[in-house]
Amino acid sequence: MNQKRKKESKDAERDAVTLTRDYDFPREAVFRMLTDRKTASKFFSPEGGQKLVFEWDPRPGGTIRIHDRHPDDGTIFMTYGTIVEFLAPELLSFRSTTTPGEGNAPFEALQTVRFEQLSPKRTRVTVLVKVLSPGSFPGGAESLEEGFLGGWGQTLDLLQRELR
Repeated sequence: MNQKRKKESKDAERDAVTLTRDYDFPREAVFRMLTDRKTASKFFSPEGGQKLVFEWDPRPGGTIRIHDRHPDDGTIFMTYGTIVEFLAPELLSFRSTTTPGEGNAPFEALQTVRFEQLSPKRTRVTVLVKVLSPGSFPGGAESLEEGFLGGWGQTLDLLQRELR
């Protein structure tokens, strides 16, 4: 298996979650898979969910619009955001708000993805998600943090499968 390191944690002091994965692929390839409009839509959706809308403008100030139907209960999650930082092939940071179904207040998060070149053919991806506001998400910030751990975990696992 090419995935040599897997780390996931919740930092209660900072109200943030961190996930780290190492890949046996060049940093540029890993960065491109997660940020290119043509390939990014594969990764930003719950496994088994249905992608209804995917708009992604990968540049500083660019907008994000993603609508997904959750596979478990059919809830439609509507996400809107803005790219805060985009420095190829090192960094992607975006601020997003997501409305979890009708009648719920949106939650807000700052998501930062760092791409560290460990060697010419080895890359470490570190995701840091800070919940800025839990909105009316059931279970509040703690539940959201668990959701981000699971969601980003799926994204990084899927990236590994795609890179093979």
